[in-house]
Amino acid sequence: MVYEKHQYLPFSSDAQRMAANLEQAYSFWLSARQSLQKLPASMYWAERSGSQYLYVKQNGTDNGTSHGVRSPETEQTFASFTEEKKEALERAASADALIQTRSTLYRRLRMPTLPDKQAEILRKLDIEGLLGTDLMVVGTNAFSGYEWAANAIFPAGNEETQDFDLTWCRDTPASLTFAGTDFEKKTRKTLFSVLRSIDPSYKINPRKPNQAMDADGYEVELLAAPSCHPLPKAEAFAPMQTLIEQEWLLLGSPVSAVVATERGRACPLTVPDPRFMGLHKLWLADKPERNPVKRDKDRRQGDVLLDAVRHFMTASHPLNVDFLFSVPDDLRPTFDVWCAARQFIPAA
Repeated sequence: MVYEKHQYLPFSSDAQRMAANLEQAYSFWLSARQSLQKLPASMYWAERSGSQYLYVKQNGTDNGTSHGVRSPETEQTFASFTEEKKEALERAASADALIQTRSTLYRRLRMPTLPDKQAEILRKLDIEGLLGTDLMVVGTNAFSGYEWAANAIFPAGNEETQDFDLTWCRDTPASLTFAGTDFEKKTRKTLFSVLRSIDPSYKINPRKPNQAMDADGYEVELLAAPSCHPLPKAEAFAPMQTLIEQEWLLLGSPVSAVVATERGRACPLTVPDPRFMGLHKLWLADKPERNPVKRDKDRRQGDVLLDAVRHFMTASHPLNVDFLFSVPDDLRPTFDVWCAARQFIPAA
């Protein structure tokens, strides 16, 4: 189907300003939460053999490690920690209140939103420095990010879904640079450990090792391009190694956005280049092995996304000759068919 420009609902100037304000508030919140993340879970004094020792717990399950007998140095360590944690908690609380106010206004303007379950996962991945560096959002949940990039509500494509798809992008051209120290790079958390920190009931599905499920049956799937294999040994997910179509989602320029959630929080998104995602969806619609139930949805999403790029993203993601030359050979027929249906000729 061909989607014309009048079928999209452009964001008003108020909506664009509110989206920018929400993004700013989320950035403030993320900075505070990452500061808290770097601090130990707690510090306390404990009596041992008639003397007081400073003990540090790095996390809630840690038994605590002694950092020395009470002295001016350990007292200063304790005082600095107490002050840093107090300030970070105050900043996070202030940002939470600001986000609540701004997301309420954002939702009144009928801007794109995400369910809170997905949002909680994405916020945690962002705090850990994994969103955009190791993982991107794919599938239907990515479409809120594309609406944000187009500054318009799509006429189709953003249907509600009860699962959540991510793709691996670490050390690829699509990946952001990991901002942590060398030690943090080596010890960064896995997707599975992040899920378990949110809900310990998550388990890898033995019949589908690229999928984790919680006690309520909510599914999180990890996909990976063949060039990304093998994944780090610590990662419990085991995605298929033959999905050549995942390679295409690592091309071009990914999109990052912050959208509101249904319950008034903020949610970060990093999604693949909309041009390659659109072509990817149209290619899936013609893939012989594809579940027939999903094909109509794939084609609808591919058409609405590429038409949104054609109408609204000519500056950021042009469908020009340079893009045409970057399209992989396997995708070229798909792009040709899409162009012919619209009598569209990539510009020089």
